Amino acid sequence: MALFPIAILIVVLLMYLLRTRRTRMCRWRRRGDKDWRCAACGAVAVTGDQKMPRICLRNQ
Repeated sequence: MALFPIAILIVVLLMYLLRTRRTRMCRWRRRGDKDWRCAACGAVAVTGDQKMPRICLRNQ
């Protein structure tokens, strides 16, 4: 029982240390009618329709 809180702490610490911006995918948020902005990387996209972009623009 005493090892359980220690194990949880180790897991949380490893998740924090191993996270990077590269591991997150784009999370699109609507800015206007056809304008989208990614909450993770800041990329901006304009679509021809009102649908969310399908590709990640992080590297562009």
